[in-house]
Amino acid sequence: MLKDLVLNFAILGVFLFLVSPLFIRGRTRRTNKLVHRLIIGGVFGVLGIILTFFGIDINGSAQLNLRGIALMLAAYFAGPAGALADLAVVYSWRLAENGYLDAAQVGIGMAAAVGTGLLFQKIRPYFLKWLCGTLFLLYFYYGGLWLAGQISWGTVEYYLVYQTGFSALISVFLYYLERNEANKSKAIQTERDMSSMLRMQPGFTFRFQKRGGKYYYTMIEGRLLQRIGAAPADFIGRSVEEVGLFPRDYIELLNNQYDEAWEGTEVSHERLFNDLILHVNLHPIRTDGVVTEVIGTGIDITEEKRRLEADESNKAKSRFLAQMSHEIRTPINAIIGLNYILQQSDLSEKQLDYVNKSITAAKSLLAIVNDVLDFSKIEANKVVLENIEFDLYEVLHNLSNMVSFKAYEKGLKFRFSIDPQVPQMLIGDPYRLQQILLNITNNAVKFTNSGELAISVHCGEQVHGMTQVKFVVRDTGIGMTKEQLEGLFREFTQADMTTTRRFGGTGLGLVISKRLAEMMGGAIRAESRPGQGSTFEIALPLASADASVYGEEFDQALSFVRVLLVCSDLQMQWVLRRQLTQFKFVVNVANGAVDVLDKLDRGESYDMVIVDWKLKGEDPLTLAQAIRGRGLSEQPSVVLVSSCHESELQQALQSGCVSRALLYPISQSQLYNELIGLVQWKTMYKQQPSTGRSRPEPSSSLKDAVVLLAEDNEINQLVAVELLKAVVSRVDVADDGFEAVELATRNRYDVILMDLQMPEMDGYEAVRQIRQTEAGRNVPIIAMTADAMKGVEEQVLAVGMDAYLTKPFDPLELYKMLHQFAAPSGEQEASASAQAAASADGGARLDIEGALKRLGGNDKLYEHILELFVADHANGIELIRSAMADGAEGRAERHVHSLKGVAANIGATGLADLMDELQAALRSGDRSGCDSLLSVAEREMRITLQDAGRIRRSLTGA
Repeated sequence: MLKDLVLNFAILGVFLFLVSPLFIRGRTRRTNKLVHRLIIGGVFGVLGIILTFFGIDINGSAQLNLRGIALMLAAYFAGPAGALADLAVVYSWRLAENGYLDAAQVGIGMAAAVGTGLLFQKIRPYFLKWLCGTLFLLYFYYGGLWLAGQISWGTVEYYLVYQTGFSALISVFLYYLERNEANKSKAIQTERDMSSMLRMQPGFTFRFQKRGGKYYYTMIEGRLLQRIGAAPADFIGRSVEEVGLFPRDYIELLNNQYDEAWEGTEVSHERLFNDLILHVNLHPIRTDGVVTEVIGTGIDITEEKRRLEADESNKAKSRFLAQMSHEIRTPINAIIGLNYILQQSDLSEKQLDYVNKSITAAKSLLAIVNDVLDFSKIEANKVVLENIEFDLYEVLHNLSNMVSFKAYEKGLKFRFSIDPQVPQMLIGDPYRLQQILLNITNNAVKFTNSGELAISVHCGEQVHGMTQVKFVVRDTGIGMTKEQLEGLFREFTQADMTTTRRFGGTGLGLVISKRLAEMMGGAIRAESRPGQGSTFEIALPLASADASVYGEEFDQALSFVRVLLVCSDLQMQWVLRRQLTQFKFVVNVANGAVDVLDKLDRGESYDMVIVDWKLKGEDPLTLAQAIRGRGLSEQPSVVLVSSCHESELQQALQSGCVSRALLYPISQSQLYNELIGLVQWKTMYKQQPSTGRSRPEPSSSLKDAVVLLAEDNEINQLVAVELLKAVVSRVDVADDGFEAVELATRNRYDVILMDLQMPEMDGYEAVRQIRQTEAGRNVPIIAMTADAMKGVEEQVLAVGMDAYLTKPFDPLELYKMLHQFAAPSGEQEASASAQAAASADGGARLDIEGALKRLGGNDKLYEHILELFVADHANGIELIRSAMADGAEGRAERHVHSLKGVAANIGATGLADLMDELQAALRSGDRSGCDSLLSVAEREMRITLQDAGRIRRSLTGA
């Protein structure tokens, strides 16, 4: 009996072991075809028939076998359909064997098969599935047979114990078979994935082993194989010598590298193979500490090598351009400087014309050098954009200064139009914006022989806090064809070669402008037709800044200035009015010349009348003469505003009826400086018309200045000495850095001009040594160099120099720096009476010298401002306390802000500093700190008022 049981189980186990992988894979793939399920059920039905031949007879009336287990396996693998197919095969065999079937037995069997199949199909947990399926089949099927009287209860008990035990064994056995099959499938899939990854990798991976003193490839895959003209079959199973793709010298190299790797060392090498540069790494694999194989990887580094070579080439080009810049700028500096000196001498008209043309030619050459350098910086990604607050009107005013005279010389009308909605204060890179606009407007002037040049600024949509500002440059020049437009922004290209010959230039200006605009997040587009001019639109996203910053610079002392504004251009009127009101000026608007005269005749008093030069239907000069002819007790100054240089404008200035001619647009600070002198407040800003030929007169602040010039180039020495002798007392010359250090140590200088590139010792080292001496510790040092590449200015400031001049420099720029750095400290702009006041009040809290310097030495203006301070701001601290007591922090902060500005203007630096601290405390909500600061400020205010009274008495002689 035991033998039959073991045999029965063995047959089922072997069968399951042999065929279950097929069924498991089919089940894993979720095969739902009915035919497939019926086949599985039929197979297990055949198994059930076989098992009946090895069953165990019970009481001679029943047979105990594992046919029920076969039915459950059919239900497990193929669901209800499989279980029914199993029974169909068994019942068919019985029918053939016995010639009949018991209807009750068939019905119970079919119901049990369907129920078992559904349980195996619906229940997810594996062992619960088997438990429920086994119990259902046994109790339903055998219980049904017992109820039908087919078998005895003792037989049912045998079946229950026997079938349940073997069902548990089979379920565990099948569970591990499935686990094993799943792991095997996963391993196969992983191997396939790895193989696919190896085949698809851009490089290649290989493996080799050493046998009989030779290295044999056991695996190699990768797309790079195709590029070197090989396939895996060329390598696998072959030694290095047998591959047939390697030249003899390469075989020798590989064997040496493979020997080193087989000894346990990581190896890498680069090699040129079939026009590709390959980088190969070898990694030894150890088993029990012994190298058993080596895995290698190879990648194509041809492009990387070329890129590195290109980078090195670019660096070499940059070094060359820097050197070229220096070498070219040095002679240009000499040419411009010598011609400038010649220009100041007594020349005939013809000689002067030659000199002017030489200067123009030199500046044109300089422009070409600058274009090439700018383009090379952009190409090398060396351009770094600023992100600072700037005044848009200042950028446009500088543009107008640089372009309008060229337009005037060609007889072109030059017009500006600014949309009032465009913010005045923006955040971005003003220098690159000006460069873009200058390139395009210079082009417009160059290619326009008659008509006009118009620049307009508009405000576009706002996105993410950025304003789309659009600059439109329109000319009436020669225009371009469609084909010429398509090549407009290509490097070193102009409309055609005849254009280059006629107008000159590198063709880089527009390319540089386009690249800069794109770097700033914007774009440039152009429209043009031959003979009808061109239109360029530059759209840039720029953030708005707080324009109220200007209000901080001007106090209520300016609020009595009355201005009458008359403009035909409403945009110009709006812009100028906005700028003037920020000065605290009282601004009224007149509708024309008649309205101006009516206002004056009615007794309205104005400090100045600002007139649009292009006043429609009226002559501004006639209006100025009529104002002067009124014989008013307080004669207003007449200021003309124009967007271009015109000869009539110059004649108007010479007529004596006009005080100023302003170039529109104008920045806030420039407008202030131009107008403030007209009300006798800032005489230092008065300007005299220049002929362009007169030699500069020595300034009182420079007449005793002594300058050291360190320059190795003889021509540059001559130019610089001639320019310096015009304004300073003495110039000492050093030919190299050693001599500069020696002279600076032995003598005392007001300023040192230092060339950076000199033999023996360069300017950098010379400055380092000078700064270590007592005499040179504080002397201003200005660098002079022809090197215009980025980074020079940072290096100059890092070693301790104070400023930086690029050769060739404008003589006026040189003089400006000398005024800034070389004015002896004892010679301030303050008048004698003011100095006397300062001496008389040596213990005063007011910085009298500083205040007078800001006021151009105007004693009367200073006395008047002190009077206004005493009258209007003596109760300033009380106003702040009152606002704080009322809980009006905003009003308190406005009083603090106003008092801070007024105190700074009169030189009360202590009071201004206290107000600055108080403003910070108010903003942070530090109430106790505010109370403490106010107590100190009250004492400071009392002393300041006493000092102001004493100084006023000293100034008036009272």
